[in-house]
Amino acid sequence: MAEKLKVKFLTAIWGARYIEEFASISLPSYLADGNLRYVASRCDLEVLILTSTDSRDKFEGLPAYEKLKQQCSVRFIFIDDLITVGNYGVTLTLAYARGIADSGDEQTSTNFVFMNSDFVLADGSLKTLVHKLEKGDRCVMAASLRARAEATVPVLAELVDRENHVLTMQPRSMVQLTFNNLHATVLAKTITQDFVTCETHNQIYWQVDKTTMLGRYHLIFMLAIKPEVPIGPIDSYCDYGFVPSLCPSGKFSIIDDSDDFFMLELQPSAQEKNFLRCGTSTPREIASELSIWTTREHRRFAEIDVVFRSGELPASLAEVRAKAASQIGEIQRLMRNEPANHAEHFYWASGVQAWGTIKFAGESPVYPPELARFEDGAKSRWRGVVRSRQQLFAPWRAQLLRSYVLGLGWARRASGTIPNVAIWSHLWTDSRLLLNWIRANVEISRQQNLLLCDERSPLPISLRNFAPFDARIGLQDLLSNFGDQSQDSTVEPGEIFEGLSDGRYDNLLVHISRGELLKLKKVLELSKRYLKPSATILVFIEHRDSEADSSNFSLELAQYADDLLPADWVGSRVACSFAGGRFKRYLRQTERMLFRYLWPSTIWRLPQLLLAVMAWPIVAGLSALNNIRMKNDLSNCPAYCSSALLSLVSIKSASRES
Repeated sequence: MAEKLKVKFLTAIWGARYIEEFASISLPSYLADGNLRYVASRCDLEVLILTSTDSRDKFEGLPAYEKLKQQCSVRFIFIDDLITVGNYGVTLTLAYARGIADSGDEQTSTNFVFMNSDFVLADGSLKTLVHKLEKGDRCVMAASLRARAEATVPVLAELVDRENHVLTMQPRSMVQLTFNNLHATVLAKTITQDFVTCETHNQIYWQVDKTTMLGRYHLIFMLAIKPEVPIGPIDSYCDYGFVPSLCPSGKFSIIDDSDDFFMLELQPSAQEKNFLRCGTSTPREIASELSIWTTREHRRFAEIDVVFRSGELPASLAEVRAKAASQIGEIQRLMRNEPANHAEHFYWASGVQAWGTIKFAGESPVYPPELARFEDGAKSRWRGVVRSRQQLFAPWRAQLLRSYVLGLGWARRASGTIPNVAIWSHLWTDSRLLLNWIRANVEISRQQNLLLCDERSPLPISLRNFAPFDARIGLQDLLSNFGDQSQDSTVEPGEIFEGLSDGRYDNLLVHISRGELLKLKKVLELSKRYLKPSATILVFIEHRDSEADSSNFSLELAQYADDLLPADWVGSRVACSFAGGRFKRYLRQTERMLFRYLWPSTIWRLPQLLLAVMAWPIVAGLSALNNIRMKNDLSNCPAYCSSALLSLVSIKSASRES
């Protein structure tokens, strides 16, 4: 009898809300007969859950998790030192690397299967994967197709077997559900329509008929890898570097028919909408964009068709295949420069710099072992250099590139993190809203302060430099329980408030985004029991990426007034300060435009890079002047508000202070 394949199934997930969503939709789909159950019957299977220490207990008692433990061995690997605000791709890459390294000397005899927590699998998908692994494929790639989570999740939830906690959905049915709810970024990357396009074409799609689409993927998911060599220090994102680093032979296969394997990717409707614009993109524009970042592997992946279908293959598919091959061939020919090297790709260097800026917030960095190479580079080498002669610049210009990347890293670090940002930062006036309140409250260092925010907020780390705050990260978990404001809610505070004492806090600061604003009243109602009667309530409302939104939040905010304030607001002094303005918006749009040219796609675009580099200090200087101009005018609401700080102070308390 042949020896069973050794398979480690890795998934990274943390936070109560995300764990519950994962266990209610994604995990039940993995438990289908043709997925993990089949893998467990044919292989020596262990599931590794990469999570935070405080998330470990949140899995216990979840029906799908209990079902998983009945099918195979399950183990947790903790990644607390890797988790930070934003930069999810860096955390995910390092977590996967830790999961691989956990196998030690058995890495090269183990098949590692990777699965993101927002993927939903059609039944039979992992059965196909096992067959490919049994044939000896060491590197198997698979495409996902994005669907709008808000529309898709309720449908999938209804299809979960409540008794067995399994989601069994055939590939064609799941493809049709996805087609009915395609994410806007898929539409924008579909080049057979001319309504909307996208700034990044990491995937490109063609319509075939109402039941079929064709895709070519420059960026595709590494579904399974059996390493040819053990993993070393990480120098690239997992979807850029795992394939060439772990399988230097360059051999890979792609599952190219959704009937064999289908992976639905759940994404919020608003995700990456700032990359969209009306119109079309020419092959030259697409080639120019892809030339900046694509590696040799990316370009090889894009040579293979992937078919998504909810019916039989149509006769017209051959014609579309030929058209796709011709268009991809043209795009490849228009990429004048050589592919970027995966090793220490500049996107990775930039991502790790941003990750470290937030993770350590001015403290001496202590890098995890997966970033040993990056830590050494902080002392003796430049960060993010691509050393091959296949790089954007010739080797004899390497020193110039080193200095350039170091300069970008310095600019990122120097800009700081809200509320402690440089005066030339576009977030400087937004930061003043918070800093003005902190500095005006001379007692704050001796008071009890509570911060409620989500995982994207930098405030739990950055605010500790100004005042002591008990940070509760999980606002999204709380908000996800709230329905329409018109409906009564019986939601309890839940784990976000676990361990807090009633009537303890002098100040409550809620950091909330524009999109969640209509649920604020519920948050304030639940929070009140933990506040002193004279407590001050502050709400920092942030319109993230406001410069990319054509709507005017200043007008919208006024319409929300009666929905935001608590029922007893009459007993409080209500005040609000604002940041934003047309000129700030224009400068930030200009700055974002300049960022597009910081990595030229060809040697011929170097003049554009030089112009962008020379123009950026001018924009930064104008931003600084505008910030100085606006710093004493924060009480007036400007056009295109980017953030606001709403405060409610008890009238009795305010009277005592005055």
